[in-house]
Amino acid sequence: MRSTSHQNPEIVATAIALPDYSHSQEQVIGYLRAWLAEEPEKAAKAAAILGNAEVARRYTVRPAEWYLAHTSVSERSEVYQQEMVRLSERAATEALAGAGMDPGEIGLIVSTSCTGLMIPSVESYLMNRMAFRATTRRLPLTELGCVAGAAALSQARQFLRTEPESAVLVIAVELASLTAQLEDFSLTNIVAASIFGDGAAAAIVLGAHHPRSSANGGGAPSGKSGGGAASGKSSGGRNPRLRARIVASRSVLFPETLEMMGFRNTDSGLKIFLSPRVPRFIRETLPGYLRPFLADHGLALEDLSHFLLHPGGRKVLEGLERELGLIRSHTQLSWDVLRDYGNLSSATVLFLLHRFGQVREPKAGEHGLMMAVGPGFSCEMVLLQW
Repeated sequence: MRSTSHQNPEIVATAIALPDYSHSQEQVIGYLRAWLAEEPEKAAKAAAILGNAEVARRYTVRPAEWYLAHTSVSERSEVYQQEMVRLSERAATEALAGAGMDPGEIGLIVSTSCTGLMIPSVESYLMNRMAFRATTRRLPLTELGCVAGAAALSQARQFLRTEPESAVLVIAVELASLTAQLEDFSLTNIVAASIFGDGAAAAIVLGAHHPRSSANGGGAPSGKSGGGAASGKSSGGRNPRLRARIVASRSVLFPETLEMMGFRNTDSGLKIFLSPRVPRFIRETLPGYLRPFLADHGLALEDLSHFLLHPGGRKVLEGLERELGLIRSHTQLSWDVLRDYGNLSSATVLFLLHRFGQVREPKAGEHGLMMAVGPGFSCEMVLLQW
């Protein structure tokens, strides 16, 4: 039977916050040519990889020359903390404003990031800078990688099913540029440099008994739906079309795949490892887990109207289109976010939600799938309904 329950938590507002520095892919290719000046063959290969990555622009927390100056791990760690707090506060403030809410109404803050480390975690800083209650719960998800944004929404759902009068703030911030390895001329590092970007996003999720939830007869105020991605500016506010109920979720950890993706903590900082097997593995493996998940809720792929698929890269998206029988209109949001921001790891699915609220007009009762893959090797699936 199809899920039509109005007792599920709903996402009512999103916001994104972008760093101050913007780079076209052509500019990035120029930076890479300079970086690989003594490796002309690799420079040519890097330029070809970047040219085919379907990324047009990315944002970073510092200008290009700062990265090329061989900054230390401690310097990067300090920048990570500063920018995590700054971008998180900006996204959180705008998401709350878009939902017409005060920080004091939030019962749980879930934060995600895998591109750095800070203790205390970022929610502690936000609670010292904004008017959250001292009893607001905190849940930092720090090592899930690209699946963490979807996992955060799953955790929000679990909390709100037991605390239906409450609300959750989800924040995802990734500063992948701070993990750049200037002494690593491997193909893996070049591929990472070709697709990852920096950015922050936030979402507000309400329990079914919250005064502002539609299930309880409430309604959020009309607010701006964020405009273009201007450098250094937030882009948020709620859109009446966004309200998506989180119906169900499922986590999958694939056995014997630990070597496929992740970070190693080295003397020069976090160093990515990424197997070339990833695109093929996703194509061949995910459909066998996705279909049973949908079937458990009385659905098939053909019953889904909307797809929010984490754009891990061009080959990943193309493979999912082929294996799931999707056409470009189904995945256009993923291609658009990849083009405009690159791969933002855990924050990407929230960027997709934000873009969805700007450009799509879902009909009541329609279902959608949010899906992301990441280290482990793992997958997180979230079933949405409007």
